Amino acid sequence: MRTGRVLALLVGGLVALLGVGLLTVWLLVNPDDYKPQIIAAVHHATGRDLILDGRLELSLFPWIALKFGAASLSNPPGFPAQPFLSFASGSARLRLIPLLAKHLEFGQIDIDGLDVRLVRNAAGFGNWQPVGRGVQDSPRVAGDAGPSSATGAPLPQPALPDLAAIKITHARVSYQDITIDHLDLETGAFAERGLVPVTLSAVAGRDGKATMTVDARFVLQVDASAERLAVAALNLNSVLQIAGNPRPLRWSVAAPHIDFDFAAQLLSAPDLACNVAGANLSVTVEGTHIIDDPHFAGNVTLAPLVLREYLPRLGLKPLPTRDPKAWSLVEASSRFIVEDHALRLEGLKATLDDSHVAGGLTLKNFAERAVDFDLTADRVDLDRYLAPAAQVSRQTEPTGAPVPEVLPQRAPVEANGTLAVGSLQVGLLDFSAVQLTVSTHDRIMHLFPVAARIDGGRYSGDITIDSRDPVPTLSLDEHLVGIDVGRLLNAESKSLRLSGRGSMNLKASGRGIGADAILRTLQGRFDASVADGALEGVDVGYEFGRASAFLDEHAAKDVTNTHRTPFNSFKLSAQIADGVASTHDLVVESLVLKLTGQGTVNLATQALDLALLADTKQSLANVPIQIPVKISGTISDPAVHADLGSLAHGELKEKVKNALKDKLRSLFGSP
Repeated sequence: MRTGRVLALLVGGLVALLGVGLLTVWLLVNPDDYKPQIIAAVHHATGRDLILDGRLELSLFPWIALKFGAASLSNPPGFPAQPFLSFASGSARLRLIPLLAKHLEFGQIDIDGLDVRLVRNAAGFGNWQPVGRGVQDSPRVAGDAGPSSATGAPLPQPALPDLAAIKITHARVSYQDITIDHLDLETGAFAERGLVPVTLSAVAGRDGKATMTVDARFVLQVDASAERLAVAALNLNSVLQIAGNPRPLRWSVAAPHIDFDFAAQLLSAPDLACNVAGANLSVTVEGTHIIDDPHFAGNVTLAPLVLREYLPRLGLKPLPTRDPKAWSLVEASSRFIVEDHALRLEGLKATLDDSHVAGGLTLKNFAERAVDFDLTADRVDLDRYLAPAAQVSRQTEPTGAPVPEVLPQRAPVEANGTLAVGSLQVGLLDFSAVQLTVSTHDRIMHLFPVAARIDGGRYSGDITIDSRDPVPTLSLDEHLVGIDVGRLLNAESKSLRLSGRGSMNLKASGRGIGADAILRTLQGRFDASVADGALEGVDVGYEFGRASAFLDEHAAKDVTNTHRTPFNSFKLSAQIADGVASTHDLVVESLVLKLTGQGTVNLATQALDLALLADTKQSLANVPIQIPVKISGTISDPAVHADLGSLAHGELKEKVKNALKDKLRSLFGSP
């Protein structure tokens, strides 16, 4: 009983003593008396002028706190007259014992409606930079000891106040066209060189083009005297919403440690783990001159990614491909350097499916879209990335959405560099040792030299794309030597089969956007020649030998069918006007047949209109067998017709016509 009474008396005494202390504070302490102290403390710590509007109020419940209304902090000299920051209201919890001695020692600080306006002046200095360096002083270089007194000794740096916590609600930060709104920040207790847990959430926007929500947790360590700041145990999650894209992009960053040394202007982030919509990147960053002249370097690695599954997360639909396994694997690694508004990738290694790319790439200017590159690839199969054959059709009339007739007005891409490909598969053609040099200036892209080996032959080209006018112009000067014409031509035809090696030359130009528009306006010249080739699948000599034996019983009857018609030469030249190639000197000559003719090929529609004369180099009853041949249809599906009514004259007309009608059908189709 006595013990209980003693404890009760002690508790009661303490409560009474506390009440007396609080009453004493309420009676004796006038909060407005501390305005000069607060203003002086802020000026000592920041070098800025603090303006406190209205009276200060002292709250005793639920804790002792100093409450104040709207306030603002000035900009440094050389900046606009508007405040650097302002807030609507705030409060600061005070420690009781120092307050009784009329000393202010803050606990937690609460600020509502904070508005921070970050700007740079004409000299490039930011209004957030410490006044200790002075906006009128020259920028400090790494290793600079900071401001000094007249004797040369370093001036003392303001110490970080010993605070219990900071809580900021409904804040706003703006810089140029970027605004961070709905900012809420809460920290643990501050102490010089101590660890401070921090939670932060905000919504950032940029001129209505994008909106990003941020939720971050980390531990902050501040060493104000050494101007060092460290972020530990960072865990940041964000959602990015881009205007026009209904699908949000989720990304996150985690890091065990990030160090900022503002005195030496250094940044170190040795182990960043980034996730962008499920794509994992490992990043290391080292920064120098981070305030005056930022320079960042490091390494980035993209973990293997299934691209077909990833693209829908970005709101993109994978294009259908002939190979269902295309766009499956992508991975990359590179060292990067960011300086002078440029990004340089060195030691780049990237993999797309079965293709491996290495080299370097530089984005010289983010705003001007200028890129330099020096890349090599081991092998590339373009066919596997084309649309499935069932979805590809050639038509004489355009279908679907119309192709724009002019290019949209936008900043040009300045691309300069070299590309080497070890093996390139295009249709039935195998390119190897591909070398491509690109140079771009004033909206003119020049691809020269372009060289490759192709099926045992050689390709060389000179290609120019002139985009100075709204309607671009494509100029071609291309040469093929020793090419396998069978692989080149038969890919476009269902029935014609040609073999042999030859040469082709094309010098032409066209205007428009897209292949169809360019083909319709193509102007130029084309020529081709093939030596010692063959028409595969039919033996013209055999067919005419059988026909002769049928008509002349003394002719040899044991002719062997080789199923091919060799020829000694094939020659063709054509003038191209408005997408139509016209020839007057087509000549194909062999031991048993000579074809001569003329006609046109519409390159846009692929329509054929050729009139040929097939001289069999044989005669019946002293009448040469010369067969007029008409070729129509398209390149991919030609129709060949022979005029059997012109085979003979007089008494042999019917005999020759009936004898050869069936024999020639296999070569020329139905008459």
